[in-house]
Amino acid sequence: MPLNPWNTLFSFLTIILPLLNPFVAFAVNPQGEALLSWKQSLNGPTEALSNCNPTHRTPCGWLGITCNINEEVVELELRHLSLYGTVPTNLSSLVSLTKVVLSSTNLTGSVPREIAILHELNYLDLSDNALTGNIPSEICNLLKLQEIHLNSNQLEGSIPAQIGNLTSLKWLTLYDNQLNGEIPSSIGKLKNLQLIRAGGNKNLGGLIPQEIGNCTELTMLGLAATSVSGFLPPSLGLLKKLETMNMYTSLLSGQIPPELVNCSALQNIYLHQNSLTGSIPKSLGSLKNLRNLFLWENTLVGTIPSELGNCKNLTILDVSNNLIEGTLPLQVLPQHIVYFSISTNNLSGEIPSYICNLSFVNYLDFSYNHFSTIPPCLGNMSDLMKLNLRNNNFHGTIPKFEKCNNLRSLQITGNQFEGPLPRSLVNCKKLEILDIANNKVNDTFPLWLINLSELRVLLLRSNGFHGAIGNHKTKFSFPNLRIIDLSHNMFHGHLPSNFFKSLTAMMNGNVQKGKLQYTGDTYYQDSITIDIKGNYIDVVKIQTLLTTIDFSNNSFKGEIPKIIGKLGSLKGLNFSHNNLIGHIPILFENLTNLEWLDLSSNKFTGNIPIQLTDLTSLAILNLSKNHLMGPIPQGKQFNTFTNDSYNGNLGLCGFPLTKSCGNDKGQHPPLSSTIQEDDFEFANGFNWKVVLLGYGCGFMFGLGMGYLMFSSEKSKWLVNSIYGKRHNKVRRSKKNAPGRINRSKILLIRIMISEQRRCCWLDRLKSGVHLTSAK
Repeated sequence: MPLNPWNTLFSFLTIILPLLNPFVAFAVNPQGEALLSWKQSLNGPTEALSNCNPTHRTPCGWLGITCNINEEVVELELRHLSLYGTVPTNLSSLVSLTKVVLSSTNLTGSVPREIAILHELNYLDLSDNALTGNIPSEICNLLKLQEIHLNSNQLEGSIPAQIGNLTSLKWLTLYDNQLNGEIPSSIGKLKNLQLIRAGGNKNLGGLIPQEIGNCTELTMLGLAATSVSGFLPPSLGLLKKLETMNMYTSLLSGQIPPELVNCSALQNIYLHQNSLTGSIPKSLGSLKNLRNLFLWENTLVGTIPSELGNCKNLTILDVSNNLIEGTLPLQVLPQHIVYFSISTNNLSGEIPSYICNLSFVNYLDFSYNHFSTIPPCLGNMSDLMKLNLRNNNFHGTIPKFEKCNNLRSLQITGNQFEGPLPRSLVNCKKLEILDIANNKVNDTFPLWLINLSELRVLLLRSNGFHGAIGNHKTKFSFPNLRIIDLSHNMFHGHLPSNFFKSLTAMMNGNVQKGKLQYTGDTYYQDSITIDIKGNYIDVVKIQTLLTTIDFSNNSFKGEIPKIIGKLGSLKGLNFSHNNLIGHIPILFENLTNLEWLDLSSNKFTGNIPIQLTDLTSLAILNLSKNHLMGPIPQGKQFNTFTNDSYNGNLGLCGFPLTKSCGNDKGQHPPLSSTIQEDDFEFANGFNWKVVLLGYGCGFMFGLGMGYLMFSSEKSKWLVNSIYGKRHNKVRRSKKNAPGRINRSKILLIRIMISEQRRCCWLDRLKSGVHLTSAK
């Protein structure tokens, strides 16, 4: 059968024309056109959308597109793409959409009012973008909406009062925006609402509406980090299915409503950091499903109800912080509790030995109370990870730690513990923080701590530690140590170079970059008190970048080891109030992250190295009460330091001190800051140490010294030694001339003036000022 040439031509054109010009070929349907139009408006890379082909008859096979049996687009779902555009507004041909998800796609602009034409829409997710403007009230006309996710944007304005129209709504997530106004009372019409999360909107305020009790299907109520205020409404007791009440860091006041006992499904109560008053309701002990109870930092009073011991599933109880008193009831802690904190209250008496029966507990915090006795069995709690006994009235010796396999933080600072540091701590192989500051511990430096390779923070401040910290033969190993405070003890001897050499975590190669990291796990952050820039500060979260050394207020002697110049990540260094000598190491110029340096009240000599001006992060400098001399370096951070940084160094001069360096043209950088006293000799054979007596001499002092010297027979030798030829020539030529005595006096004055110039020249050279020709 012969071929039809028209059929052949048509087949050829069908194949070739789309390749030559795709828009000449079959056009995509109107829904595809709308999506292509939106794609062309995007500013980001669209490779991910490359299969959006205009030659396709429908967009049903495109990325993120789902169609129904009638080839109508019912879902648009794109996540985690860099689209850099706006939410599509050309939606008239996409009215069949039931689900729109454009989360984490770098969208800007507003939530379009045109979205209201999508009457079939039941799921809307525009979260994790940079959307601005108000939540359009038109969105409340979408009566089939079951979930709205607009969280993590920059939306402003109030929650639309018409929100009560969305009677099908189950999930409403609006957290982490900039919403304001009040929560509309119409929310009580949402009988199907299961979750509301509007936290992180700091300007969202007003009272929690009483109508919230009508949302009987609610399982999650999240209003944390907002400005909601007033009392918790008793109607919360109507929420039988409520599992999580998350309203921390807000402005709530009044008592915890006893009606919460009716919320039998409650598992998590987060009411910390508010202004709640009254006592902890005993009725909370009836919540059999309660797992987490956070009430810290309120103004609660009274005692801890022993009824909480009935909450058998309770794993975290935090009632720390501003007034709980009395003793610790034995029955308050369920057997399976993991985290227990009663810090910063007025509790007293002894910690009952019953505490040691809690075989699953990881975290115990009894700090800032008035407890006096500690059970010895605390050291045998094998699951315990963190033990905080700070600032109580504990006395006696520190208990032994025989079973501390998982212990990571031990803090007993601010008590009256005495005796030696128990060597059994060597069993705590995972120990990261050891804080025993401000006690009466009497011991030598615990060299056995080198067996704790995970140790990051070591605070031995203000105890009775004494003796030397090893010697040049001692082997140290502290590869992870970042914060060490040995101040206010009785240590003596030289600073051991090997000790600082072992601090590899403080070397430049260990400076971490990028996102800040903290010592401790995600929630249970450790806190310590250390000297930062001259003030004792409570560090609530310990950044891993915080590296400090404090050996102040001891009796260390000798010079500063040069190895310290290699601790490039060091933030703070304090060697003040010791007996250290020598020069300030020039290698300090390598401590580019240093923010505070205190070398005061020692016996340092020489000049201040000009290289220290390169420490642009240095905010606090204290070199007072030493024997430093010469001009103070100028420029950069050094222009910000005051007299207090240099007081008590009689040989220093220049800004900010009132003492001038004798240079009317201002200060100049030293000739070479590498010149040290014992490296320099004059051409005449005078060693610097010999002529040091004449340093800084003024004219009157020089004149007086010259008169005394030249009135003795020794003056002849000195004149011959220094000016022998010239003096003898004068004597030969003028031997019998009249006025001999007067000429001798003139010669004497000339010699003294010459010596004065010599002294000034030496003064300038020592201070590092460039020499200029004298006229």
